[in-house]
Amino acid sequence: MFESLKKNIQSVQDGITAGLQRLSVGEKSATTPTESNVNLAAGEDLLQMYQTQWATMHHMAEQNAKLAQDIDSAITTLTHECENQHGQMAEIHSLLAHLPNIMAQLHSMLATIGSLRGLFEEVEGGLLALEDLEEDLALQEKTLDLRLSLALSREKHNHRLNALRNELSVTHQAKMVALEQHQETQRKEREQVFSEQFTEDLKNYKERGVVTRRISSSEDEQGLKLEEVDLEQDTSELDQFLNDPA
Repeated sequence: MFESLKKNIQSVQDGITAGLQRLSVGEKSATTPTESNVNLAAGEDLLQMYQTQWATMHHMAEQNAKLAQDIDSAITTLTHECENQHGQMAEIHSLLAHLPNIMAQLHSMLATIGSLRGLFEEVEGGLLALEDLEEDLALQEKTLDLRLSLALSREKHNHRLNALRNELSVTHQAKMVALEQHQETQRKEREQVFSEQFTEDLKNYKERGVVTRRISSSEDEQGLKLEEVDLEQDTSELDQFLNDPA
């Protein structure tokens, strides 16, 4: 539309230019060699009017061309915008066509979310139970450690007690052996003293017929135990005394 208007304006402009050119050529051919009868100012106003109109039309044609370019740019922009909106509308229409499937998938996702929520609650309960079990296991492990420590302490204590018992037993046996040796030494010393005294008394009895020495009270108090008497001593002198006729 604007291109045809531009072409019409251009054709009018070309026609005016051609008319002015013909007018100027006719004026030149109409002049006679005698310049006295020629009116040089003839057609000046008409030419001035045509030139003014042509300049005005040329300016208007330029403005119209500029406006036509602006309108063409606006129409192009509007066309692109309409095409974009048409594409968006087509996309919206396509999405609306898929809306039932989307709604079905949405309901399915909601159901899945509900089932996942139940699973999450079960997992949370399982985690709480696992934490309780972990605490119980930690308590049992601590109890086992304490029992093991107590058993080790008992074993160590029993070991020390057995060592002390063995040490005390060895000490007691050593003391008993020393006591028995001391008692044996005392017994032998007493037997030797009694044997010497008996020999002396026997000699006195043979010579005088009486026993002049008595056992002191301290010796009576000490006494002589039956197990301290040694019956395996030499009795030859006693036998000789008993067999002597005097």
